[in-house]
Amino acid sequence: MPRYEEVPDSFKIETIQVLEQFFPELRTVKIKLLFDTKKNFHGGKLVLGKCQKPNDLIKYFSVKESNNEEGYQVVVTFDKFACQFASEADRVRLIRHELRHIQYDPDTGAITLLPHDFEDFIAEVELNKDDPDWGTRVATAAIRQYLIQG
Repeated sequence: MPRYEEVPDSFKIETIQVLEQFFPELRTVKIKLLFDTKKNFHGGKLVLGKCQKPNDLIKYFSVKESNNEEGYQVVVTFDKFACQFASEADRVRLIRHELRHIQYDPDTGAITLLPHDFEDFIAEVELNKDDPDWGTRVATAAIRQYLIQG
């Protein structure tokens, strides 16, 4: 089984809705969404999502699919189990968090990936004040599925 797989159309639609509501400036950025089927830990925590700028090889292979002569500008991977077993509200939080890493300059077309303000983004803390432990809940559900899968 390959490590990465396409996200379903329903997840793409959720992402488009998050883009339109919170990040309209990113609508023209060519973003590839993938599920990561392998558990990935960093600093003792399950990585729920990761935002990366593709290297030249990935850009080359993605020119046709992305409908962009430069290929994809950003690749965002999400832990598959985290997304499958998260509520819709938690998936929106996760998508929103990952998209917050992307800074786009429309004048130059430059993409910059932003680090966290701390372990999160200040703007996300405010948006998630009704449920500050959502990430722990999603990670716990995903880890449980990895244990079940063996």
